[in-house]
Amino acid sequence: MPYILSPLITQDIQGMWFEGPAYQKENIYQIKEGKIPPVNYDKHILNSHSLTHIEGSKHVDNTGKSVDQYFNGNYFFGEATVIKLQGDKYKKVNEDTYHWEVSLDELKESIGDKEIQKLLLTTELYPQNRDGFHDPNYVLTLSLEAATWLIENQSINLYGTSWKSSDFMPGSMERPIHKKLFKKAVILECLDLKDVPAGDYFLNAFPLRLKDSSESPVTPVLFTFDELK
Repeated sequence: MPYILSPLITQDIQGMWFEGPAYQKENIYQIKEGKIPPVNYDKHILNSHSLTHIEGSKHVDNTGKSVDQYFNGNYFFGEATVIKLQGDKYKKVNEDTYHWEVSLDELKESIGDKEIQKLLLTTELYPQNRDGFHDPNYVLTLSLEAATWLIENQSINLYGTSWKSSDFMPGSMERPIHKKLFKKAVILECLDLKDVPAGDYFLNAFPLRLKDSSESPVTPVLFTFDELK
């Protein structure tokens, strides 16, 4: 069976960025006796950043590329490597927040000499919130040195993380890790990787093709290569 990397979306999911509910549904039509049209039909309102989503460089740059502009390449499909960092290096930032900033040495040790096209990064153990997402209070990001080294990998075109963002810069106008990664890659955030063994897979992660959108919701799926055979 393939691995589905998005938790189930329900109307109970809490927004992670103070934007209210992550998902709302409004009914437009219901099947009722004698009523036309005889269909059930709803309007769906999604706050993408609190769900599993793809980002393009427009997310942090007004002149950047929107998600629909990445459809011409192989950004959303292809070989992907899942890395699950071992141990517990979440360091306390304040009373409620812990941060694991992945160093250059850690990333190099995890990847080695492997040529990677798509990297999906998480930790072997991470706390989850009640909605099945990586707990926002347990921050996981690359260091700037690690992100710089990663995009020097000739093939890299997607970076994915189980955490809700790729930067942790509270109160800052800067988003250095996003900007560094966007030089080569799209970014995939809020991945559900808790049950996925580390290793190589085939990723299918096509988002909604929304014109001029800086981000778009997606249900990514990983296949083992044996399944593809």
